[in-house]
Amino acid sequence: MTFHEWWDQALSLCTAGDRLFLNAPAPLLGNLTGVVFMDLLQTKSYLYGLGLLSLAGLFSLVVSRDSRFPLAALAFLFVNKLYFYLCDFRLFANFHHFHLFYSLAFLVARDKLRFFRLTLAVSYVMSGLVKLSPSWLAGDYFNSFPGKLPFLPKQDWVVSAACIGVTALELIGPLFWFSQFRRLRQLTFAAFVLFHLYSGVIVGFWYTTLMLPLVLAAFQGFDEPLLAGYRYTRRHLASFAHCAVALLGSLLHFLIPGDVRFTAEGRYLGLFMFDARHSVRFESTIEKGDKRWIIQVFRDWPVKPGGAPVENWISCVFQEGNQPLQQFEVTRPILDGDQIIFNPDYFNLARMRISGDPYLYYHYGRELVRRYHPDRLALVMEQQLDRKSETQTLLYLPDFTRLDPSYRPLRRNDWIRLPVPPRETD
Repeated sequence: MTFHEWWDQALSLCTAGDRLFLNAPAPLLGNLTGVVFMDLLQTKSYLYGLGLLSLAGLFSLVVSRDSRFPLAALAFLFVNKLYFYLCDFRLFANFHHFHLFYSLAFLVARDKLRFFRLTLAVSYVMSGLVKLSPSWLAGDYFNSFPGKLPFLPKQDWVVSAACIGVTALELIGPLFWFSQFRRLRQLTFAAFVLFHLYSGVIVGFWYTTLMLPLVLAAFQGFDEPLLAGYRYTRRHLASFAHCAVALLGSLLHFLIPGDVRFTAEGRYLGLFMFDARHSVRFESTIEKGDKRWIIQVFRDWPVKPGGAPVENWISCVFQEGNQPLQQFEVTRPILDGDQIIFNPDYFNLARMRISGDPYLYYHYGRELVRRYHPDRLALVMEQQLDRKSETQTLLYLPDFTRLDPSYRPLRRNDWIRLPVPPRETD
């Protein structure tokens, strides 16, 4: 499923994407050159081959009792998926993140079923940690939609109670897996199955298709507590370290000042599920010689919970010397000579959560300076959450070229403005 979807997005994963100003590598790789090295045909052919290898590994489990080939194939596919995942920051999504997390857990574990269950428990806790914000605990996210939650009464308090209940289930439910009481384990099993069936109505089939088979497999034969009969050996250290890094990565953003829903700082080792309903306005002013472009990108509110946002609306004002202003809607790349200075698809490819991440706009500025060397580049990015009236200015960089900011993915970046509490904006 992954390689089939990415086959359609191969242009941003190949060398042609770099020429077209489409590439957006993950923050940890943003300063590395040569990460993307295959052309479009090679990339598509390679992704197609990876998809066939995935099917071959699956079918080999049916026709053979030997697990060596499926495990070797899984290891190879994991490395390749991680490579493409990091090549394009806009691919970051909850289902890909969890799929990589579970695949690595299964590969490194010696006591595979026990540690897979432990990894599943950790992943639910990670999901609960993401929800510790007003968008979930106060129900602001779903209450901002006219339809609120499907099949539930359209009242704010009902939505808030449901969101708190889901957060509590994910944070507390896995603890019951260590309990001696079998009924508690069965209760959480039923609760998680019902949750994934219901959430599929909201977020679509990707996450549900990933989680339901894994939950069913993990709870089959789960007749004893998770640690019953367990004996520690040094071979288990890698599995514990894997879970510990994931948990610490999910907690990192709590240690960084600011609201992570706006700044996204410290989130790259955690999850990328929808954490709020984002509306974004971005403005880029580019000056070189006697030419001046003012490009505005506006991304409106998503129209349904968990759904893709509406497309960007992009406009440009251009002036050269004393000539009259030209204003037009941007539907194709803007060029100065042979150099692309703006490609609307760079922003159109961003998912709902990524479209509000300041790094997306920082990387655009960094790449533009590297490629085009403008005399001046000004960047402004504003954002609203959950249909609140407060507009937060996160980027205000009148001279990006002179400031020359650097991005630290796991730490505070001073050039990203911290959101102002609502009482101070009145």
